[in-house]
Amino acid sequence: MMIENIFSYIHSSLSSPAFLLGVLLFSVALKIFIFIKLIQRRAALYQAPLSLYFLIGILVSTIVQESDFAIGLIREIFFNGFNHQFFIFFRRMAWIAITLQYQFLALFIESIVSKNFQLKLRHKISSALSLGFALFFLGIAFIDINRIRAEDKYFIEFLIQNISIIYTYFPLIIPSFIFAISQLRKPQLPRLLQKQLRLLLSIVILPIWIFDFILVLPLIFSFELWLNTGYASASFSAILLSIAIIYCSKRVIGLRFLNWSPQVQSPIDINFMENFKTILERFSHVTSLEELTHITQGFFKESFGIPYNRVQLHIRSTQHHRTPQQEDGSTVALVETFMSTHEKMMCEYLKKNSILVYDEIAFSDFYESTPDSEQALAFLDGIQADIFLPIYEKDSMIAYIVVDRFARLNTFYTNTEYDEMLIFIRYLSNIINLMQNKNLDVLIRQEKELQEELYSKHQEIGQYKESIRSFLRNQKHKSIGIIFYKNRRFTFGNQASKELIGINPNIQEGHPTAKALKQLAQQVTAYKTAQTLHAKDADGNTLILSGMPSLEHNNVIISAYYPEVTDVIKKQIDILRDPSEWDYLLYLETTKPGKLINQLIPGSGETLLNFKIALLKTALSKKATLLNIADRDIRPMVELLHHVSLRETLHVIELTEPVKNFAVAINLFGINALFNTSKEQAIPLLEKLDSIGSIFIQNVELLDLETQEYLAEFIRYGFFRVFKSEHKISSNVRIMCSSNKDLGALVREGKFSQSLFNELKHTTLEMPSLLTLPEDELGILAEGFSEQAIVNQTYKNLLSLSEKDKFKLSHHRPASLEELKGKVQQILIQKSKKNDIYDETQFDPAYEVSDPELVQAARLGKKALKDQKIMSLLWNKFKNQNKIASFLGVNRSSVNRRCKQYHLDE
Repeated sequence: MMIENIFSYIHSSLSSPAFLLGVLLFSVALKIFIFIKLIQRRAALYQAPLSLYFLIGILVSTIVQESDFAIGLIREIFFNGFNHQFFIFFRRMAWIAITLQYQFLALFIESIVSKNFQLKLRHKISSALSLGFALFFLGIAFIDINRIRAEDKYFIEFLIQNISIIYTYFPLIIPSFIFAISQLRKPQLPRLLQKQLRLLLSIVILPIWIFDFILVLPLIFSFELWLNTGYASASFSAILLSIAIIYCSKRVIGLRFLNWSPQVQSPIDINFMENFKTILERFSHVTSLEELTHITQGFFKESFGIPYNRVQLHIRSTQHHRTPQQEDGSTVALVETFMSTHEKMMCEYLKKNSILVYDEIAFSDFYESTPDSEQALAFLDGIQADIFLPIYEKDSMIAYIVVDRFARLNTFYTNTEYDEMLIFIRYLSNIINLMQNKNLDVLIRQEKELQEELYSKHQEIGQYKESIRSFLRNQKHKSIGIIFYKNRRFTFGNQASKELIGINPNIQEGHPTAKALKQLAQQVTAYKTAQTLHAKDADGNTLILSGMPSLEHNNVIISAYYPEVTDVIKKQIDILRDPSEWDYLLYLETTKPGKLINQLIPGSGETLLNFKIALLKTALSKKATLLNIADRDIRPMVELLHHVSLRETLHVIELTEPVKNFAVAINLFGINALFNTSKEQAIPLLEKLDSIGSIFIQNVELLDLETQEYLAEFIRYGFFRVFKSEHKISSNVRIMCSSNKDLGALVREGKFSQSLFNELKHTTLEMPSLLTLPEDELGILAEGFSEQAIVNQTYKNLLSLSEKDKFKLSHHRPASLEELKGKVQQILIQKSKKNDIYDETQFDPAYEVSDPELVQAARLGKKALKDQKIMSLLWNKFKNQNKIASFLGVNRSSVNRRCKQYHLDE
């Protein structure tokens, strides 16, 4: 019951005269708006087509008809059905409009599907009949204007009305429908016009014909019946047709209706530039012309939905460059023939249009045929293309893109898509020109070198900032301590001296600081000149001790303060081989990478200092590095370089014998899917570690020559080729290699790649042999390791290396730093046992740990189990609970419990 009430309410609302009047007025306003637009369009054209005039006639006729219905509703609502000459006159004008509307409609339908439309005999006869009906109604509107009531009108008027209805809706319009539908079946009709005609027939023209026929059908039988149904039918017709016109106008005008616009219209794609960033990224990685074809096909597929195999990029040959694509073929041959034989005007046509689209040219040529458009159509027909996109560089066509005919069956290319294509070829043109006229390999290599240089400079700036911050932090310690030395006793001259020294040198004579003070005082007393020494405070910070003779006999004044920049530089600048590297002296003393290097090599002589600077330079760059170092020292060096590079993962490839298969190559570079025998395609190591990892290849000379060539190419350009293919992938992985062989000799023997040797020799790090190191430097190095080994300051003096110990080390020299560390540790252990303090002596647990990331864990020992971050680090390093337990000196069960607690599962 409720549903019936709802439908009844809707029917009564829609049938109300006020609602019907509103609908009719809206429909009239809409058609007037379209009429104004058409008049403006006509004013903009030098010569308008006949179809435009026919369309204007249709609109004027429909406006008159609907205005008549609106006036009739106004009479019913406001004048209570009052008859007046004005209403009758306007009704007869509506009959004229009906006849003329369908005459114009018939001519319009045939004109838009006919090339060079001309009036035929049938059109002239129908036009004469329509004009006759119009003149009859016009004449009777003036002659019989006083006959207001229907029963007073002449019978002939009703008779002519019925005849005009039958004539208008059948003999006049149906032949035009048949003609238009027959034209749709012909392939000569442009696809754009076919689409327009289908839309117009199905959405506008046929519905108008049907509704209008229904509207006047009751009039054939009874005028009163028509009065009861006419207004409602006209209003419903107006509603539906207004909706159809709004929908169809956007669709049809967007499809270049009546050549309204030069191209098919569509809204701007606001996401285009976001998607185009991917294309620009691909362009930045291009290293060969062949790759441009894949990028072009990918762009047309992703942006326009065109299948890959329906798009071809052809690059024309130049005097200096030929491409594999330029072999003779039908499309290439036809294009080259066309380009060499067409007239000069066609060149201007190509440059003016920038892009040839078959459907657009065919549609324009259908209405306004020109020699250029006919020639362009013949050309596109010959190469069977939907789109021909020439690519120019300085008025010379260097390449072109061809999209096959009917690559998109149901969708036309729009002006927005043309703009996107043109943006794409602007970039493509620059890339092709660059690759054809310049050595791209050299440019890529130069770019990589610039990136590496920029990275090194950035790292140096970072070190400089850290160094300056280190000195700024010490500004609060600017106070200078004064100490007097007289009669072999030290006296503090101020409070600052007590705070800086931190001990009583008269009582704690064995303390390193007390020994330094005494040594300084003795030197000043002996030489009667100012002397300076470097010492350490209680926290291990560097302290400058500067002594000068007093005016009193055998008295010495000693000042103590934290070092300034000049103090750090003056200490060692004289032993630098290149004085311009003085800034690296600051970095070694004040920055974290420098301190790590000093911890690894705690020596300060000329040979070791210059090597440490070279090591710091290498650590601050990301260039591929060749290490020529003793075997036991290689891993500590590699771990330090990896740690300073701020990389997460270090992958080690340890080679012990010559590689006789491609396992290493496949691991590094992946392999072409055609040669892959395994079920899964593994990710290449260089891709997996991109930007996060380092790769160390031990004994690089054992790699096979083909793998060496692939590795050299990656180091040179920053791109690696998938093994056994031409596919290139960008990667930012640091490469470190080691070899104790003479690679130059191996190159001459043909056993090592010349290319890889050329790349690695630029950054070769060769550590001076301890066997030839000056004796004083070896002694300082041994003392440095001794300082690192002992944690408890109390026993450092008792367990310090004697001159006899240094003499033994010098005459039985170790070959590596690790071996020297081991010997120093054994000497210290023997000394502690000899003095019965072995149990009390605290040796640094991290003494034998070379990995900077593991030092803190080693010093924490079993306490590291409570730190989740450190346990995660240990798990990532060892991937084994037994190894973690052994490293921390705890039982496996404790490690197992913590791994479960922190979800570190094997």
